Amino acid sequence: MTYFMVPLHMLAVLICILVVAWRFRVRLVETLPVFVCGLALTLYVLAFLHHLSWIDGIAAAVVLSFFIWLSTRQKEVRQSFISTCRSHMMQPSFIVSLTLLAVVAVCTFAKPVTWWDDFNFWAVDARALYFSDGFAGKYGNVAPAFGDYPPGSQLIKWWFLHLNPQEFREGLAFAGYYTMNLVFLFPLLKKWKGKNVLITALMAAALWFFPSIGEYFGYHGFCADLTMACIYGSFLYAVTDREVESEFFYYGRLALYLSVLVLVKSIGFVWTLFGLLFFLLYQYSGEGRKWHEDDRKHAWLCRLPAIAVPPMITGGTWMLFCLLMRRIANSTTTAVKYVVTDDYGLSGYMGEYAAAFLRAFFGAPLHRNKSLFIDMTPVGCYLVICLLSLFFWKRKLLSAKMGKMILAFCTVSGALFYGIIFLAHITIFAGETQYLETSGMILSIERYGAPFTIGTLLFLAQIWLNHGGQLFEKEKYPRLIRQYGVQLCFIGFVALTANYQTGYYGLVGYRDDLEEQQREREAYIDESAEAFLDAVQILRSEDTARVYYFRGADTPEFQNIFTSYMAAPVSVVHKEMDLDEASADWVLGQIRGSHASYLYVEETDADENAIFDVVTQNESFSCGVLYRISDDGENLQLTRVSQ
Repeated sequence: MTYFMVPLHMLAVLICILVVAWRFRVRLVETLPVFVCGLALTLYVLAFLHHLSWIDGIAAAVVLSFFIWLSTRQKEVRQSFISTCRSHMMQPSFIVSLTLLAVVAVCTFAKPVTWWDDFNFWAVDARALYFSDGFAGKYGNVAPAFGDYPPGSQLIKWWFLHLNPQEFREGLAFAGYYTMNLVFLFPLLKKWKGKNVLITALMAAALWFFPSIGEYFGYHGFCADLTMACIYGSFLYAVTDREVESEFFYYGRLALYLSVLVLVKSIGFVWTLFGLLFFLLYQYSGEGRKWHEDDRKHAWLCRLPAIAVPPMITGGTWMLFCLLMRRIANSTTTAVKYVVTDDYGLSGYMGEYAAAFLRAFFGAPLHRNKSLFIDMTPVGCYLVICLLSLFFWKRKLLSAKMGKMILAFCTVSGALFYGIIFLAHITIFAGETQYLETSGMILSIERYGAPFTIGTLLFLAQIWLNHGGQLFEKEKYPRLIRQYGVQLCFIGFVALTANYQTGYYGLVGYRDDLEEQQREREAYIDESAEAFLDAVQILRSEDTARVYYFRGADTPEFQNIFTSYMAAPVSVVHKEMDLDEASADWVLGQIRGSHASYLYVEETDADENAIFDVVTQNESFSCGVLYRISDDGENLQLTRVSQ
């Protein structure tokens, strides 16, 4: 079944993108991001039903329905469809895209999870989905401190992971992550027609290295901010794409992009608002889709809901689900505290934060590793974005109205979001003093600013590649420049500003550290943690299983984080304390407050019997044993689980 499932899904994907391209007369590189968004939303619904695996049946139904549909068409329609599909599949842009995806998937197949943010949420949540076939039930999420983080990118990782049901392979999750990012870069190839092998290879490399201009974490882990950047940038260009003939495809694509954007990360709603604002400005400027002159003033009334309501539905359903399932992130709790109380929590280090922010913004390079050529600072990148917008306007790649609007939007949106980043550091991040150092602050600006820097650069790159060719049409230029000048400029820009070390490490260089990383991971699991993992294996088949795990007071936090990762889909709440110094009532209160359904206490020198014997139904309590917790609100009882 496994060997049959992979080609089945690949065939279903090919059918979907070919049908969409044929129906709406667009290129395959334009249908790939639409398909990924549609797939993410389909999996989103299935995850609520706790039947993610039904996607296999849906794939089979798509293939069967397609062949039935094709066989019932008239001969002329079949021939036209097949001819169009053959033409689409031979497009250089599609071949380059498909080859790049294959190379990335193969190269990252052995890539392990190493980033601690991934162990905290982005990887452990994908691991839980892999084993549980859907969202966890009440109090069952594997990352209690990040409970309301949205699942958009996790679902695409799951789709790749489930192609190998025999073994959980972290490399497949990376293949899914990189695929989700890259498909939103592929519209850059929309007008690629050349067959020069060298320039084609350089263009593919430029796509891979493009995010490294201002992003580091996305090449080392599952950085959701980079995914938001790719979707946001593609949305901005999709708003301005007047070559799409179908109104349904135009508005449907925008709605899909925003519907997934709000499901990538909680802060996605901010970029959704920026996107909607850009849509309104573009439409009101008169550059948008055609309408009668008398309707222009009221166009937003009938067009805005078409793209604003879908993300409200997806974001709203996730918030409602989190409310019902008691999923909440620590950062959400902190943010709500600042809003609903009089204590706004402004940091006492506000002056120091401001100084660190200014030093990082004006003087620190976005790259963690030094680039070969140009290391842009945040303010440098901001100025480049503004200057490129100005250049496109003055060189008439854009109309006068559109040029002014895009320049104003890029300038103001960048200033606003950098202001939001600074505000977050003196409120939500007020206690994280690592940001007082320039080195810590620049990493924060780089990561959280990626939707603006990378997203806006992606938007401008699409304008350049799709409209910049007119600058090289004069006969005075050599044929190579006339044909590839716009692509060579893009390649040159990436070559001058990219971080090659980071891009290389994320694709190939990580293999040099595999043995060392494996030894480190093995060291995270000591004998006590290994015994715990063996004990909770029996719970993997349960829809909701949260275990309250008592550990010694000197247990390092990173060991707890990695133990939780390896225990997924079982949810683990760690408690490090010396039980000799705790009262029975206090300990039992902690257990009740954890909302856990199981208890595990590791072997220690403390006398746990004095605390737990009273709730073990007249039998002696044992450490290193899994107990089921029964609590009616008044009486708490522990029952030993058979193992």
